[in-house]
Amino acid sequence: MPTREQREKKEAKRVRRMERRDERGRQADSERFRRRLRMGGYGIVGVLVVGVLAVGYWFVALQPRPGESVSTSGATDHAGVPAEGYSTSPPTSGPHAPGSPAWGEQDQLPEALQVHGLEHGGVLVQYNCPTPCIALVEQLRSITREYSSKVILAPYPNMSSRIALTSWGKIDLLDEFDRERIEEFVDKNRNRAPENVQ
Repeated sequence: MPTREQREKKEAKRVRRMERRDERGRQADSERFRRRLRMGGYGIVGVLVVGVLAVGYWFVALQPRPGESVSTSGATDHAGVPAEGYSTSPPTSGPHAPGSPAWGEQDQLPEALQVHGLEHGGVLVQYNCPTPCIALVEQLRSITREYSSKVILAPYPNMSSRIALTSWGKIDLLDEFDRERIEEFVDKNRNRAPENVQ
């Protein structure tokens, strides 16, 4: 039969084992709690990020775009020039040519081709110079060259103003060069059309 001292040692050992097991259980519980807290925190942060992005998107999407709004009803037909002509000069929407214009500086573009470029999210910066206007063209070129796509610079003699900015359903006519106004029009109207293709 074990002595009292042996029994006490055995009991102390058993108590230490139980304490270690309880401590490991508490540590495991604590680690599980920390993990759940971290995961919950990540989830909350993820939801907040998505929420901020959604609000930001809607804020930007709902901001009024510069330029005068023009009706675009029934305007996505690839049928060439309408018999009655376009509602604005230069045009902002309507029936158009099946081909797409190249982005960048161009010679005068047929209206039906202009409209197809606008339908693809492009912006046209056009000028009317009855007499040579090299300085104006250089100023406009300095803006349009900043964009690798979706912007066209071209002459357009069939308008009353000196400069016309057009995008899908938007037009802004200027008689003088205004860098800030032109850049804002291009920045806020590019890629805002029914077919945003490259």
